[in-house]
Amino acid sequence: MARIEAPEWVMSDSEMVALVQATIFDQCRRSKVYPAYPPALQEAHEQAVISTAERRFVETLVERALARRGVVPTTSAKDRSKRRRAV
Repeated sequence: MARIEAPEWVMSDSEMVALVQATIFDQCRRSKVYPAYPPALQEAHEQAVISTAERRFVETLVERALARRGVVPTTSAKDRSKRRRAV
């Protein structure tokens, strides 16, 4: 059993819903692990990794944009803990 989230324009079209269901079923069938994890999601996850330098660049851009608006960014205790860990 799985929950599928999709835009209303997809869910209101029975042919689109059938296509989504067939695609998900096909991807799960292709999975080589149990419980099934669709290969398309696995590949997307692997390619979505950003480097530390890229992450820091984006953080700097956000911090500068916030500073221009007078907003002082804060970090959560969880984030601070993650940044202190040696991996």
